[in-house]
Amino acid sequence: MTENSFKNNLPWTEEHDAYCYKHHIPPAAKTLWQWLMRQGYIGTEIEPDLSEFNATVAKSRGKGYSHNYLKKIFEILVSCRVLQVIKQYSWKITKLLVRPVTWLNPPKKPREKKLHNHNSSYNSSPSNDTNAEQRVNSSSNSLTPTTAEFEEKELQHEILTACAEYQIYFDPNKRTTRHLFKFDISDIRKALNHFILRGGHQAINNPQGWLINCLCDCYWEDEQFSLSGFIETLKSWFPSKLPRDY
Repeated sequence: MTENSFKNNLPWTEEHDAYCYKHHIPPAAKTLWQWLMRQGYIGTEIEPDLSEFNATVAKSRGKGYSHNYLKKIFEILVSCRVLQVIKQYSWKITKLLVRPVTWLNPPKKPREKKLHNHNSSYNSSPSNDTNAEQRVNSSSNSLTPTTAEFEEKELQHEILTACAEYQIYFDPNKRTTRHLFKFDISDIRKALNHFILRGGHQAINNPQGWLINCLCDCYWEDEQFSLSGFIETLKSWFPSKLPRDY
C-alpha cells in the first residue's frame, strides 16, 4: 500500500466517535483529528502545518478558523491525549504524533476467576446468576449513546462552536440554551453574520439574548426587504375590494 492510498483511507471507527462523545470533543476538533490522521501513519512522528488544515477547511466552509480558535481546538486534542506534542516550532507548526484509539482507552481489567470452595455445600442459583448478568449488561448498554443521541450532541457542538467563533458563549447546561438548539445551523450562521453587520459586541450589550431574538424574528430578512418588496407586500396585505359602506 502506497503512502497516498493510506492517507486517502481514513481509519476512523465507531470507537473514535465514542471517544469524541465521551470527552466532549467539538466537531471542529474532530475534523482536525481526522485531518491529522491523514498526514502520516498513526503513532509515528509528523510535522503538520495548521495553516494547511485551515486552507482545507476554507474550501468546504467558505472561510478558515481564526488563529485563536485554531489554537483552542488543537489544545483540546492535546488535553484529551489524542495528540502527543514532541516539539513546538511555532503556533501552527509542531512535531507530534497522533495516538491510536487503542492507546486512549484504558486497558480492560482481566475478568476475575470465580473462586470455588469445594468444602462448601452452597450452590448459587443459575437463575440468580442470569438475572445479575442481565442487569450488568443493561447498565453498561445504557452508558453507550445511540446514533441519534450522538448526532444530536454533534449538532449541538457545532452550534456552540459557531457562536464561540463570534465570541458569543452559551452554557450548554443552562435551560435557556436549549432554545438555541431548536434553530437550524444555517439560520444561526445568518444571525451571526447579521450580528457583525449590526455592530457586533461594540453595539450589542447582550449578544446571547440578541441572537435568540434575531433567530426568532429573522432580523437578517429586514435588511433584504426593499421598497419594491414593501409595496408588493402591502398590496397583497390590504383588501383589494372595498366594503359597500366605505
